[in-house]
Amino acid sequence: MKCGTPEDRGDVLERVNKEIQMDNERSSLLLSKQVAVAASRFDLRSATSFVNKSVSEETRRAYRRAIADFFQFVGGKHPTEVVPADVLSWRDHLRTGRKRAATVAFKLSVIRSFFEYLKAVGIVALNPASTRLVTPPELPTEPAGRALTGKEVRHLLTGPDREKPEGARDYALMLVMLRLSMRVAEVCSLRASSIKWSHGRWTLRCKVKGGREEVWPLPKDVKEAIDDYLKLDTERRTTLHSDTDAFLFQPHSNYRTLEFDKALSTRMVQNIVAKWGRFTGVGDVSPHDLRRTAITRALEMGQTYRQVQMMSKHKDPKTVMRYDHSRENLDQNAVNFLQYEEEQNLE
Repeated sequence: MKCGTPEDRGDVLERVNKEIQMDNERSSLLLSKQVAVAASRFDLRSATSFVNKSVSEETRRAYRRAIADFFQFVGGKHPTEVVPADVLSWRDHLRTGRKRAATVAFKLSVIRSFFEYLKAVGIVALNPASTRLVTPPELPTEPAGRALTGKEVRHLLTGPDREKPEGARDYALMLVMLRLSMRVAEVCSLRASSIKWSHGRWTLRCKVKGGREEVWPLPKDVKEAIDDYLKLDTERRTTLHSDTDAFLFQPHSNYRTLEFDKALSTRMVQNIVAKWGRFTGVGDVSPHDLRRTAITRALEMGQTYRQVQMMSKHKDPKTVMRYDHSRENLDQNAVNFLQYEEEQNLE
């Protein structure tokens, strides 16, 4: 076997070193590209400041879910890489997946608001979810759910045993929603300090959707129901060292965490309302159905949209119109009462 000269062996070694150096450079370049791609991918934590603008934990969770869902669908693109076609595809994907129009519209509104926020802070130049670029689905003329009749309301309220703390709590809880049309998250957030004597009457104060603080007059029967519940629940609250500013409606059984000095969760309230709906034979009932019942009943009793808005705390008075079933009543249409004839002289 022949061996090359020292010069030949030196050339081979030099070529090997060059190839190794080139491989290292290629590996370094590939790694740099991977790092750059990773750096440009969306990080859900970057949406924290936007999500935390809402004062409601329930709303914050819904915002996080919608944002995570969208960016997972688009493959983790950085917001600067998202185009209207991505949002359109996501909208159509949600509709294909049999999501309700209201759900799709809500998710789109979250993404639209998020990109508007990013635009305001200078991260993106265009909002790819703008309604001018992505049309939301048409919403039904009436809100989802049911409005109970007066008879059904009375049956529902006879369900809880008001002689026991838990039954008194459930009765007061449902009565608050039926009389004040409060949202479930608002009811859960109520504290003992939410009830105040002001200008010669009892009032209830709490933050509503959007972070605004609103005030309701507290009817006598609702105040008495709350007082009866708190009186029956005194011993339990004393044992738990629940302070004077504790949450108004608290769990009496919580086997998952064994924590009782806290607010009822929205899920707990949903279960409570559903339980009494089944027990009394009223059927499937949700907390929002109780809110809808209050709004619909007020409109049927002839209250104006403005009066009902003051109760429901809807930001847009047009939303109240969706609850007004009589607006389609042709007998009450103004056309039937409008005339231009000269008034008769009764002298």
